[in-house]
Amino acid sequence: MEPPITVNTRGNYGDNPDCAGVTPEVSRYVWNSNGMSVVPCQDQYSLLHLPEPPLLRLLGYLSFREILATAKTCTYLNQVITDEHLLARSWFAKLKAHQQNLFKEIARDISDRDLQHWLRQFTTDTTVVGKLCGQYLAEQTTDDGRKTCETQKRKYFPQVLFYTVSKLMADCRQFKPVLAKEILDTPGYAISLSTHGDHLVILSNHHTGTIFGCTANSPWHKQASFSFDYWLTADLPISNFETHGRHVLACDKHTATILAYNADNSCTEQLTIFHEGRISSADLSCDGHQAIITCDDGSARIHSWNDAGHWTLAADITDVRRRLKARFSPDGSRVLTHSNSCTKIHRRNEEGGWTLEATSDFYAESVTFSPDGSHVLMYSCYRGIIAKIAKILSLNKDGGWLESAPLTHNEGSVRRVIASPDGRHVITINQKDGETDSITMKILSRDSNSDWTEKTGNIPIIIHNGAQYWPKFSPDSRHAAIISADYRAARIYSYDEARGWTESGIIPHGFDGSCSNASFSPDSSHIATFCWYPVTLWDDNVRSKFKVKIYGYNGHGKWLPKAFIRHAGPIYSARFNADGTHLVTASEDGTAVILGRCADGSWVTKVILEHNYRVNSAFFSVDSRQVVTVNGSHNVKIWRLVAAGMVLDNPPGTPQAATGQGVVLHAGNQKPEANRQN
Repeated sequence: MEPPITVNTRGNYGDNPDCAGVTPEVSRYVWNSNGMSVVPCQDQYSLLHLPEPPLLRLLGYLSFREILATAKTCTYLNQVITDEHLLARSWFAKLKAHQQNLFKEIARDISDRDLQHWLRQFTTDTTVVGKLCGQYLAEQTTDDGRKTCETQKRKYFPQVLFYTVSKLMADCRQFKPVLAKEILDTPGYAISLSTHGDHLVILSNHHTGTIFGCTANSPWHKQASFSFDYWLTADLPISNFETHGRHVLACDKHTATILAYNADNSCTEQLTIFHEGRISSADLSCDGHQAIITCDDGSARIHSWNDAGHWTLAADITDVRRRLKARFSPDGSRVLTHSNSCTKIHRRNEEGGWTLEATSDFYAESVTFSPDGSHVLMYSCYRGIIAKIAKILSLNKDGGWLESAPLTHNEGSVRRVIASPDGRHVITINQKDGETDSITMKILSRDSNSDWTEKTGNIPIIIHNGAQYWPKFSPDSRHAAIISADYRAARIYSYDEARGWTESGIIPHGFDGSCSNASFSPDSSHIATFCWYPVTLWDDNVRSKFKVKIYGYNGHGKWLPKAFIRHAGPIYSARFNADGTHLVTASEDGTAVILGRCADGSWVTKVILEHNYRVNSAFFSVDSRQVVTVNGSHNVKIWRLVAAGMVLDNPPGTPQAATGQGVVLHAGNQKPEANRQN
């Protein structure tokens, strides 16, 4: 993170080396940012004479680094920026809307006890802890220490909280994690942590789900279990268990059950609905307050969570002529129902009901919303017979839906359409007729006339084992990562308003036959690529070549190497945390490695979590203070990240921090030490 601010108190701007971006008055202008120039006049302090509202408005146009530089110029501006939390607000504003909403939800519900316990994982500075706790208003608490209403948080509390925690974590040179819970013998194929990090859902291969929970006063323990249909998971996204408020929706053949995480962190069943027809799909809205369930008899019903704390039937949009599937839009304001021959979009109205908004009779086996909800992508899945075309329904400025011209491939068929997060671009996956190995992609962009036009030629790509290797857009929609046709590299294409889409980087992985994958950081400034290889084929000569490579975007059209870490076996995942400052890997060699980004842009290895078996996956909680690892023996471990040297009071039954010996791993051109944990 950024270094401490050095404030200029001498009134002389020109000779202070800390005033980055601020030039002497003899210059034509002081600086230029976002199209706004600050021009000096006879009184060099005229900016300081502005009333606070226009001054704050001017400062609001600056970037994070420009605000930091401005804070260094004089005591007055430093105080204004500090009092209004402009650095934290600028940092927070760079996050995507869904991340901001998740952070706000966590900050809204956090208790005093949990807040102090969280901060003390990373700092012994009582001043920092006191300032964050001081962001609460007058004390009004319940018996368990939770705040009674949202208004008890001061303005900008979420921004200040997560900005501070991000700085504290970045300043930690090493972590010494606490093993908070180990769950043995869980043959699960999907594991998810709740938004607040206090509930874990495990879906097992035995068609059962288990929910574990914890509080600040008690360790992790089993709270609830439920049954579900294995075949339903294609229509019941795993993300429902992670990001959809405090509710869980589980479906068996004829029964839908909604469970809730309560204020006291217990988990209880809230609603059970029995259907005569077999359930064909189920989905929760993003806030967890709307649920839609469809059956093979054509029924489709929406249930809503009301202010009285009950689930009620909000709408019946049954179509008895068709077997329907359904899904909510990303913001929960619309619901999409479709059969092979018909797609319908309903919008939630002001009365809480649902109104039909658009209908399309285009034949499509797969129909999904784009990430921003402004498009509906319609195409056929690859099942022997592939439709020649795909179509896109797009939401116009007047609120209507416009169906695009057919998206086609001259030599074959369109197999899939992938939309960018902002809805401005799409990738079409194309297959040449009669050739299963001839897979290419194109990037199309929407012009001012709402038409989709090609921006690239045919780019050869690799498709293997489903969607694992589909091309990926970055969160800011300005980059696309593509696994090249020889598996040996990830190619990155970047978008510029003047030049369109051009190749901006190639990240190689060094030996024949390696299989690569990639993931972008949430702020789109970094990408991690990693390679794996079939276990039956790799040998000792191959072991040393499994790497995670981190590249950073320089802002001028190029991706440059920043760091790499070497594993002794295939790498199954490499995931960034929510603000992109940390990365955790999972490998066949039995380790999960956590790397962190320093203020100077370098990356260091902060800890190695060692397991007795391969690590199949590893991921951060939304607030980044926990990491979940799953190993090959079906054991799940929940690690609480703590700065090295910290001593915490653990809840009863919580294991103490693991200990181990130091090892050396490559990270960039350095070989930093890291704790090796058992």
